[in-house]
Amino acid sequence: MMRTIHVVAIAAFCAACSSCSTSAADAGDDASAEDAGLSSGESTTFNVGGGSMAINEEGTKLADSLFDFDPTIDPTTTAAQNAAAIGANIQMNLGSSCGTVSVMGADVTVSFGAPPGCTLTNGNVVSGAVSLVVSQSGGTTTIALALTSVVCNGEPLSGTASFATTNGTTFAVTTNLTSSDKTDSAQLTVTGRAGSYTVSGTSTLKENGLSSALTFAGLTVALGQCYATAGALTVSSGPVSETLTFDANTPTTGQVTAQIGKRTTTLTLPPYGSCPTARTPPDAGRALGREGGP
Repeated sequence: MMRTIHVVAIAAFCAACSSCSTSAADAGDDASAEDAGLSSGESTTFNVGGGSMAINEEGTKLADSLFDFDPTIDPTTTAAQNAAAIGANIQMNLGSSCGTVSVMGADVTVSFGAPPGCTLTNGNVVSGAVSLVVSQSGGTTTIALALTSVVCNGEPLSGTASFATTNGTTFAVTTNLTSSDKTDSAQLTVTGRAGSYTVSGTSTLKENGLSSALTFAGLTVALGQCYATAGALTVSSGPVSETLTFDANTPTTGQVTAQIGKRTTTLTLPPYGSCPTARTPPDAGRALGREGGP
């Protein structure tokens, strides 16, 4: 994903003039952070943003594979009834030849097996195991997840996440997930609709003793796509703050528009899994009685 485009002249000029501006025309149409005249700190902040985006995006994709955001959960029923609905939804996504799911009361356990695990009917590729506990309180249904050695679309995920909803489509999400040497703790709002969902909120990413703050603003994730198709992500690390804007081409190109101080440039997101190659949305979502999910 990170393609080499030499912009030594631009980098030298920016080093001498901190107020200069780079653009896709200056740095090439497919510039990586290192190749677009960014300083070391700016490049690191950009890569941090890409890493946190991957953790949160794949975490929500996994959850939507377990209980559809559009919706599986019905807060007017009991915890056990919702657990049964989750179990049935997981089994449909597993199909008949991969993985196992069991339901006992309000508890659900699913095993996707050792890597490469299962290719789900909605297109996601998952290995590892997830346990879910459903609880009900005052009209709110909460699904607590524990992830063990999960890999979702190439992104390793372990830790915990909870999804609380009063209507089955809008979830207050709290996560504490680890991916390789990165730990991401997030407070998000996820809103599901047919074929996509949106993510807003904040997270803190810690890596190699450094901490970065991230703000997600209306990131829209569509069925079968690696990256968001709309919305923005702001990443702050020390004195550096960058805003990355996603558009309809991002899932195919892996590119975002980056606003860094007074500069605007087009950058390619750090790679993970098979991204930025866009996957063709499968028809299986409709077979499951919904128009889609990631």
